Amino acid sequence: MDTKDNGGTADRRRGVQPVAARKMSTVDLVLHEIRHSILTGALPPGQAFTVPALTEQLGISHVPVREALRQLEAQGLVVLSPSRSAIVTPLDPDDLQSVYRLRMRLEPELAARAVGAHSDEDLAELARLIRASFSPPAEEQHFDNHRQFHEQLILPAASNWDLRVLRPLWYASERYTRLVFDPIDVPEETAAVRQRAHERLLVAARTRDPHRLHDELSRHLEANLAEVLEALEVASALARPEDSPLRASGAS
Repeated sequence: MDTKDNGGTADRRRGVQPVAARKMSTVDLVLHEIRHSILTGALPPGQAFTVPALTEQLGISHVPVREALRQLEAQGLVVLSPSRSAIVTPLDPDDLQSVYRLRMRLEPELAARAVGAHSDEDLAELARLIRASFSPPAEEQHFDNHRQFHEQLILPAASNWDLRVLRPLWYASERYTRLVFDPIDVPEETAAVRQRAHERLLVAARTRDPHRLHDELSRHLEANLAEVLEALEVASALARPEDSPLRASGAS
């Protein structure tokens, strides 16, 4: 979700909305709706809610709600309990910066070492993964393709230990990125910008220049970190009391 293009504060604070009438996978819609509610503060960090209450608000059966919550727990956004309740996991900017600090230490170096070993088939697969990550219709699977793209970029140089370290970091950063880039609700122009950013990585990989790919991937990760930190700051401001200067000004 693009935090800059979604209208005023009142719309952002709308709360959990029914999804039954929308033409898309019900589980994907529930995932989108709960993520949106977390970002806007309708479900603030630490907020507890029950499956029956959420089912009633969404206007659907409990089965897709439970499946969506299981996926959200795997993404680190909620914590489920055996009593059919859940808690919104706090989002911590320091946690995010730690994740990206490790990624920026590992990924650009590995990509630089891998660039000379990419075959033409590898580069074609990178291009396919970009298209799969950003082409409509938007689906949850877009994030699987995105992770595969970043793995493919470093794969020729990555050891098993490199991948053991990086895979949890990709999932951890995705927990935050999903709040900024929601595949269901993202504006087309935002998806296009993100696609071009990944295409620049592909262009750098095609040059076989390790320094160029190293620098391009470093810039890519730094830009992502800055964007998500800004989104977290906005979400934090929306969760403050009504007299917050940001809330009072109607900024979004």
